[in-house]
Amino acid sequence: MGRFSQLLYYDPEEPRSQPTEEQLVAQRNASETARKCQIGAIFTESKFLQAGSLSNLAKALIQAAGRPQKITSSLDDEGTAVFCLELLITITLKNRDRIVLLWQGVYEHIAHIVQSTVMPCNLVEKAVFGLLHICQRLLPYKENLVDDLLRSLQLILKLDARVADAYCENITLEVTRLVKANAIHIKSQMGWRTVISLICITARHPDASDVGFDALVFIMSEGSHLSPANFVLSVEASRQFAESRLGSTERSIHALNLMADSMNCLTRWTREVKGAGGEVDRILEGIAEMWLRLVQALRKVCTDQREEVRNHALLSLHRCLVVDGISVSSSAWLMTFDIIFQLLDELLEIAQNHSPKDFRNMEISLLHAVKLLCKVFLQSLEDLAAQSGFGKLWLEVLAMVEKFMKVKLRGRRLEKLQEAIPELIKNILMAMKASGILSKTITGENSLWEATWLQVNNISPVLQSEVFPDNDGNNATQGEPNKWDTPAQSDQSAE
Repeated sequence: MGRFSQLLYYDPEEPRSQPTEEQLVAQRNASETARKCQIGAIFTESKFLQAGSLSNLAKALIQAAGRPQKITSSLDDEGTAVFCLELLITITLKNRDRIVLLWQGVYEHIAHIVQSTVMPCNLVEKAVFGLLHICQRLLPYKENLVDDLLRSLQLILKLDARVADAYCENITLEVTRLVKANAIHIKSQMGWRTVISLICITARHPDASDVGFDALVFIMSEGSHLSPANFVLSVEASRQFAESRLGSTERSIHALNLMADSMNCLTRWTREVKGAGGEVDRILEGIAEMWLRLVQALRKVCTDQREEVRNHALLSLHRCLVVDGISVSSSAWLMTFDIIFQLLDELLEIAQNHSPKDFRNMEISLLHAVKLLCKVFLQSLEDLAAQSGFGKLWLEVLAMVEKFMKVKLRGRRLEKLQEAIPELIKNILMAMKASGILSKTITGENSLWEATWLQVNNISPVLQSEVFPDNDGNNATQGEPNKWDTPAQSDQSAE
């Protein structure tokens, strides 16, 4: 408390002169009296103060610190402001059981410092890290204040860019410590949004990105701290790290793996909710929405300029689209195919219009993409066939595959696509034949049968004879219903 004693005797307007012997004696007596009074104990032992005295002490410190209008550089009286702030934080930590008495005033004082500072200085540094330490210390003990404490960290997101940049690495270290020590106490979406936003801003910061990614790995690895409250937020954060060029390619791939592995949480939650009763349908819809957001996030990385990242994103997307164990409505599947079609069009545009020096080995990426389209369609075939829009979707798939079959790069068609595509389409046709979805009927010139072969023949003319030899293709009888008909059409036929 030596600094406090100095403040007792400091008068900036009094001219400096050599004290007389009498003055020296008076100073010694005053110092001894102050020492015996144990002024420091007012702060270190403030937990023994009555509620009114504690509130007045905090108010006195805030008033003594002053409220400058705008802090653009070091303050003339910054030392006093820092000193009062440190004491304020000390008594806050010492009185965690009575935090309600102090919190509003402490928060407003720190908020004023943060919002009025546009350059790095000791005062704003003490304010930011003091706030982080308060949250770290109080989160495990104050369940009813968890959201208020986490909401206060949004002040850090409002720091002037120059201030934030100066302290970003150390802020991220403290946020990481907070997450690792208190993840189980963070329940609300608002709380997770604040924490993950602080992690996200590091993805493109050269000094803080590794630390920020470490915090994200802690949250997402093996789904240890993933929950419906933070799933989408974590996936979006991981996408930002996957796209960031500051880290290594390996880190981007690690981020993609975190996203793909998060599917395990969705399948586990689906199993758990199916046996739980209650609002099962609503919860399953929420899980399906999280799955769709994961698909959209992975899709964005599938056009990355880096070959390894782009191809790994395509494989990760494929993995998430063909997974079993979650309940996805047919309408959601149709929406997913819109996402896939947009991705394939964009990859074709990149392959044809961008330099191979910028996007290397696009042929492999195109191959991954067309495999993804065909295998996802094949896996969801049974559900899709029950939809009235199935025929339109199937013809769109064939049209897209035809584009890939005919694409040329630097004047030549792509050998790997020429080899793979006929077999991919054949597999779908065999499945459609086996399930009765595709059969030779007499429904007229606009039937699925005729429309299919018009497009398939543009891809590979031999497929029709391979899948439907002449002695097999004519087995359909006139009275056999076309299984491509909509349910309404089938009902009318039955009548």
